[in-house]
Amino acid sequence: MITLFVLLGAVLLAQAPAGAIGSSLPQATASFNDEVYKVAYDGDVVYSGGIFTRAKNLEGKYSDRTYLAAVNSRTGALLPFAPELDGPVHEVTTGGGYLYIAGAFKHVDGVDRARVARFDLATGALDEEWRAKPSATVYSIEPVGSTVYLGGTFLSVGGFAQPRLAAVSAADGTPIAGFTPSIPEGGVRDLQQGHGRLYVAGSFGMMGGDKKYGKLGAVDPATGAVDTGFQSRVFVLTREVVVSGDRVFAALDGRGGEIRAFTTSGETLWYQAVDGGMQTVAVWGDTVIGGGHFDQACVTNHAGPLGQCLDGVEAHRGKLLAVDMNGVLLDWNPGANGVIGAWDATVHPSGANMTVGGSFTTFGSGTTEQRRFAVFQ
Repeated sequence: MITLFVLLGAVLLAQAPAGAIGSSLPQATASFNDEVYKVAYDGDVVYSGGIFTRAKNLEGKYSDRTYLAAVNSRTGALLPFAPELDGPVHEVTTGGGYLYIAGAFKHVDGVDRARVARFDLATGALDEEWRAKPSATVYSIEPVGSTVYLGGTFLSVGGFAQPRLAAVSAADGTPIAGFTPSIPEGGVRDLQQGHGRLYVAGSFGMMGGDKKYGKLGAVDPATGAVDTGFQSRVFVLTREVVVSGDRVFAALDGRGGEIRAFTTSGETLWYQAVDGGMQTVAVWGDTVIGGGHFDQACVTNHAGPLGQCLDGVEAHRGKLLAVDMNGVLLDWNPGANGVIGAWDATVHPSGANMTVGGSFTTFGSGTTEQRRFAVFQ
């Protein structure tokens, strides 16, 4: 009987439309004792990075997990993957058969690996041959074929002077000298390939000497030259950029943040403003998810110096919200708590579920406990 129930559940899940949000409340999963900054999928496994040092499984038992962990997104089970790191993880991403991580750590399992490292996804073993050696913090890693792009506040990688945005070999981490973008100040927070470009988001004021490419722009993935065909004219910290079809979506931070949708030329299609910073954006089927440290969805894009919605509030939305592809606010409202709220939302490649990491500890306006890591089916 149990086996039949499980099989029927799997069939129903497979028949559900891609991107259909089943509930405003997350399923029961492992949880963490401190913030989760980033999550990334490899099949049903979700890797999490942050400032946590312990994880609690579904039975309530705690285990050491120093800044990096893995959870089964379908069952919620905490997995055995438990490398020992000596500092926080700001980025996790998968590609080319590897899990890439970046952060403030200097060692992984006792091996000298300052700020970036990668693991073999098949075995979980640290790749001791791949060494990128950035000079300072890396916030984003984007593996694309034989190249791995790095974004952050570093000034050099592997001894090669290339500030804030660089490319290294996927084979061994050596710098690619032909990729020379110009980002003279600030930092890169996120990278996303798409439309034959590399989209770049962050706190930098200009690219290639031009301020109209600041905060959110695009470069040629081979040379790093500014792609002048994309002009977003965004002038506030941009935490994340996502490509979906012929659209580009961005999470704009600030006292009053927003999700903003763009054409491939950078023209704004629509926005959804909130009364606090927007820190993550994800596309789930035909739905766009936004997460951050907001509490209200604003009627307009007019926010005051304290983040208040000056033209009125459309609806209460605690730390997470959803809009359709035309920017219309949807009813989905998980009601998460926490000052910082949601740092990252990432969708399973199949659309089966979505994982969110952050500082939250409850959902449903305090009715459901789920600490710092949540999976929505």
